[in-house]
Amino acid sequence: MAFGTVLLVLLMAASHWHTASHSRNSDERIVVYSQILHSSSPIDGYTETNHHLTPPPFYADFKEPDTPPSSLPSDPYAQYIYQQELDLARRPLFMGARQPRKPRRTIVVGDVHGSLDGLNRFLSSVHFDTKRDLLVLAGDLIAKGPQSLEVIDRARQLNAKCVRGNHEDKIIRWRGYLDSLSKTDREALIAENEDEDEPEYDQEDDQEDEIFLVETLFNNGSSLDDSMQRQRKRKSRKPKVPSDLNQRSEHYTIARALTKDQYDYIRSCPLILTIPRELSVRNIPVHIVHAGIDPTHTIRKQHPWVLVNIRNVLEDGTPSRKKSQGEGWSKAFNDLHDKRSKRDFLVVYGHDAGRSLNVRRWSIGLDTGCVYGRELTGYVIETGDIHSVPCPRT
Repeated sequence: MAFGTVLLVLLMAASHWHTASHSRNSDERIVVYSQILHSSSPIDGYTETNHHLTPPPFYADFKEPDTPPSSLPSDPYAQYIYQQELDLARRPLFMGARQPRKPRRTIVVGDVHGSLDGLNRFLSSVHFDTKRDLLVLAGDLIAKGPQSLEVIDRARQLNAKCVRGNHEDKIIRWRGYLDSLSKTDREALIAENEDEDEPEYDQEDDQEDEIFLVETLFNNGSSLDDSMQRQRKRKSRKPKVPSDLNQRSEHYTIARALTKDQYDYIRSCPLILTIPRELSVRNIPVHIVHAGIDPTHTIRKQHPWVLVNIRNVLEDGTPSRKKSQGEGWSKAFNDLHDKRSKRDFLVVYGHDAGRSLNVRRWSIGLDTGCVYGRELTGYVIETGDIHSVPCPRT
């Protein structure tokens, strides 16, 4: 028997138990329901001046989408910067007025995931020079590993550039939501989370609330109406958290812990960072993203969700964050790009540690699983060199 049916029977029995003091309408019932995320018209793309979707409602139930959603409950707090281009005027090819001049390097590094030791090992291995080299972090510099905040501080110390990863995206949404609350609501939300000692759940709050109702009826001798009123008051005191944000997640913890400077830094990371062709050994622009791109769309018409989540492309061309169906987006992109008359850019990305270092003609994947004790890998834009160092297991 479904949970809702069992619950309905219990509630009706509890109501009948108290008919001596409270009359009930014979056809009164409690309906346990969930609101479903409905799709609206698909998004063609974002521009630099259109970083937000129309704010959707706060959905009662939510399942992490496997393909691009039309909107997410937390979109009002996403604060996207769609694309930035590295300023060539501030990035001359050489440093120093005297010969021999040392060439500058722009080094793109894969997912660090809170591994400060791994990042420092990499910088030491490539003899990183803060006066001539520029570090670019390809997203997910935080979360999973033990030193997320320290990695942000190190990146800021180095004046590193970055792009937004799927973990930064969740943290920025969480912090944006928390900052939107009044002091009272924020304290209530924090207090509620600290009182909870259950494992990480995202879906069962409604069931727990209704069970509380049943226990109240049988144990305290309350009427159904009284219990429902008290329950509504208890729930009304809680701020409504967008259902795609998990309060028992690491993202929530990090979002609360960030200083304003740390938060401003990750919030400044665009979805796409473009390196001018003048700096590239291949003499074409290099677009740095976290996860990848939709092969069927131009760079200026990518869905933000795709840029931070894509791994595969399904048979019908739909981007997917899972690898169980379809083929890797980079294979599909390279096959398609080879057939185009204008093949004018390279994509450098991270995100896909399962496929590890993935070098193709028009794309380079750099996530080599540093957080899992494997390697941290970087690509030098000006030379095409690839460097990897072992990472400690965190």
